[in-house]
Amino acid sequence: MKTKIFPLLLVLAFLALHGCGGVTPIVGEKAPVPLAKANQKTVFEENDGLLIVWEDAKDMRDYYRGGVQDKVKAEKKYQEKAYPEALKLYQSSNDYFTKILQHLDEDCSEYSLYEGTDILYFPNLLMADNYLRMGLIARETGRESAAQGNWKKAQSFLNKSLQSEKTEWGLSLEKEMSSLLEAKKN
Repeated sequence: MKTKIFPLLLVLAFLALHGCGGVTPIVGEKAPVPLAKANQKTVFEENDGLLIVWEDAKDMRDYYRGGVQDKVKAEKKYQEKAYPEALKLYQSSNDYFTKILQHLDEDCSEYSLYEGTDILYFPNLLMADNYLRMGLIARETGRESAAQGNWKKAQSFLNKSLQSEKTEWGLSLEKEMSSLLEAKKN
């Protein structure tokens, strides 16, 4: 009799433990994802490696990586004040992100790239940052109306990003955008 009860108890114990693991906790408003976890440097590092060009991109992973890689190059050109090259690279980066946003338009701090590998997936936030930089370049070159247009585009993508995933990175970008747009009103 004991030999029949033991396997039954073992199965019931397994089912009980397994059932507890599937309980979803009730949560309210999510706190922002910490900047230490979701930041531009980490996104850049995750997408370093094999260089992606538009003609070779085949899936969302390629388009995302290509967009991030062009943004990295654009940031270097921006720091060097090579503005025409930076603008081309920011636009190329946005072209990659636009392609993937047609299929998956929400930012996510833990996007499963493939089994066992999660990445920071922030196409909206990266596009917002690209448009912010494009606006700064326009202002620097004396084209204030172009700067304002780029910042309005940046604000739109930033709102989409913050709607799906609040990050400290996004909130700090929102503050910067607000100060730029407010400066125009004054």
